[in-house]
Amino acid sequence: MQDKKIKIALLGTSLSHGGVNKMQALYSIAFENAGYEVHHILVNPEIEFDYRGKVFHLSPYKNGVFNRLRRFFILRNFIRNEKFDFLIDFRGRTKPLMEFLLTKFVFTSRYIPTVHNYKLDFYFPKNNWISKLLYQKTFKIVTISKAIEDKIIDLYGFSNVTTIYNPIDYDTIQLLADKPISINFPYILAAGRMDEDNIKQFDKLIETYAQSDLATSAYHLVFLGDGVLRSQFEQLVERLQLKEKIHFYGFQSNPYPFMNKAHFLVLCSKNEGYPTVLTETLACGTPVISFDCASGPNEIIKSNENGLLVENQNFEALKIVMERMISDKELYAKCKKNAQNQKDLHSFEQFIKDWKTILT
Repeated sequence: MQDKKIKIALLGTSLSHGGVNKMQALYSIAFENAGYEVHHILVNPEIEFDYRGKVFHLSPYKNGVFNRLRRFFILRNFIRNEKFDFLIDFRGRTKPLMEFLLTKFVFTSRYIPTVHNYKLDFYFPKNNWISKLLYQKTFKIVTISKAIEDKIIDLYGFSNVTTIYNPIDYDTIQLLADKPISINFPYILAAGRMDEDNIKQFDKLIETYAQSDLATSAYHLVFLGDGVLRSQFEQLVERLQLKEKIHFYGFQSNPYPFMNKAHFLVLCSKNEGYPTVLTETLACGTPVISFDCASGPNEIIKSNENGLLVENQNFEALKIVMERMISDKELYAKCKKNAQNQKDLHSFEQFIKDWKTILT
């Protein structure tokens, strides 16, 4: 008789838009390829990313007090009936009472909450005692950067925390990166959601570009992504009279040709978790520039080797470094040559090897 497959449920918001949702989809591909049985439990019905496994939707029971109560029992019964070996949680967890009820009465499988942002308010209650009540005895807490792991240990003293870097599907990226795009000018790239919290600080990047030598050079600035702030960014470009140099291409289901053909990518976020946009751009063979923000960039970028790290939130320094990446041909050639040097660190093989130490 064949051994019974380990059965994993991935709990998340959706499989569309956003880095965390994309990671859930990638996890499912990696786990299924490794021989695990994969299920998704989704709060919202949107699906855009490629994924593997069966999907169970909670969206029909989303609105109204009665439906929320009904959803609680439907979720509990589903998890009990399916008898999952592990439940891996990708959700933001911002409602302590709900999380208490879920961890005590619903998540009866070996429960593994994941943490994808250095800003822990998305995942832990502000009250340390409540956080310890919820997660101190959790089977395992998995973070996506060493800096996040260290922060959780320092704040809560947990001993059940480990870091597993997000996987990158190099084969698919290489295949998709060769697709044509309608850009016939040299450019630098920035990518991310344009949400009202303005984590990516694209307005400041626009101003930095406008003040740099790049604005009068052949190099344009291209943005990928969408959100409520996009119109404000476009208005800023108009005020700076740079409509012919700064371009908005919206959300792209295949961003890799843009990464592949960019001269370099720049990230100037307030904070991150472990920015996939950096690892994916490097996988395309393109150098990157990033603030040394918390967290992730300094675990991805080896400065002056595959890209450049900039003092956190120093936009004047960012301007100088952007100009240097254009003018210093020797440095650029070195960074481009070394862009894919950390390929093994983010491979599916390494990812599964790390997870197998937990899923036993």
